[in-house]
Amino acid sequence: MATSLQKIKLLKGLLKGNIAYGGPFYVTIDITRRCNLHCLGCPYHSTEIRNVSSPKPGPTDLSTDLVKRLCSELKGIGTSSLVLQGEGEPLLHSDIIDLILAAKMAGIRVTLLTNGTLLDQYLVREIIAAQLDILKVSLWASSPDQYQQNYTETNSENFNRVLDGLRLMARQKEEQKSSVPLVILHHPINRNNYQTLDRMADLALSINCNGLTFAPMYSFRGILDYFTLSPDEKRLVYHSLSRIRKQLNTRSLTHNIEEVLLRYKIGEAVWEKLPCYIAWFHARIKVDGTVQPCSRCHLPLGNLNQNNFNEIWNGESFCHFRQQTLTRQGLESMSGHCDCSFCCFVGDNMRVHRFFKWFLPLRRHPNKELSCPEG
Repeated sequence: MATSLQKIKLLKGLLKGNIAYGGPFYVTIDITRRCNLHCLGCPYHSTEIRNVSSPKPGPTDLSTDLVKRLCSELKGIGTSSLVLQGEGEPLLHSDIIDLILAAKMAGIRVTLLTNGTLLDQYLVREIIAAQLDILKVSLWASSPDQYQQNYTETNSENFNRVLDGLRLMARQKEEQKSSVPLVILHHPINRNNYQTLDRMADLALSINCNGLTFAPMYSFRGILDYFTLSPDEKRLVYHSLSRIRKQLNTRSLTHNIEEVLLRYKIGEAVWEKLPCYIAWFHARIKVDGTVQPCSRCHLPLGNLNQNNFNEIWNGESFCHFRQQTLTRQGLESMSGHCDCSFCCFVGDNMRVHRFFKWFLPLRRHPNKELSCPEG
């Protein structure tokens, strides 16, 4: 997750109480709002959610110049990893290859999240040439019929299109003798697919993926409760993942099953079990330049069109957020801004907490001396 120096700086900041002495370990960037699919659990394009929320006005694509400037700033503060995703499909951004190259030139490791439907021969060749580190393809289904259930208003043929793109990537990597990008198949789990998790493992193996990851589907404050799992279904998933873990380990595929089992074990009410350390190691950049702590918290902590990243990272808003989220009472006060159910950062938070809890008696409590530096 982090180098020894990053961990030392993280500990120093946690003991101080609100100031980060190093940059975030990784940053997530939403590079576009445009999408060609309607994934069931997508908060931006799902037809189930679209009926109760309206799209926000603003730019549809993140400025390429802003991303290049951001990469230079992140390099200067020690950030080592960048995740390119979107409120839409990142491969629709016309400068996607330039964005990857900008981060790579800054010495930053790059992960690209995609629905995989646009992986044609040109993009596959360019992605390999740009030395993208990780290509993570979200696939909610293990068959065309299941695809139709999870991608409403979408042709089920897209299922085969995704698999064809991944096979093409595997062939091109082999022909060019390239070890990158590592290809990870990502499978959110819901009521439509929880009984076929074994099929996803077989699928990942059959198309030469390097890894397989899973995630519990969350309901967006109850909107998608119908598609989430009952307690009995969660127990079945727990046993299925434990079995699949052995298969993946045998075949040397990377996976996140330990973390997913932890997420199911902790449950949806994460704030009752763990402090939130997200604002010490991560930041999210929206298409309009807004900086947030993560995708589940819509509290704006700054904007890159007004300040540089480092000014925002240790500005008053970020410092206050760090203080608030280190206690259960503070987390509960953020409930209007943050939806922490089945938090996707549980693994990272647990790793930080297992280390930091031994230093809690040394932590300085918030007082006048804990005021933030002016941003």
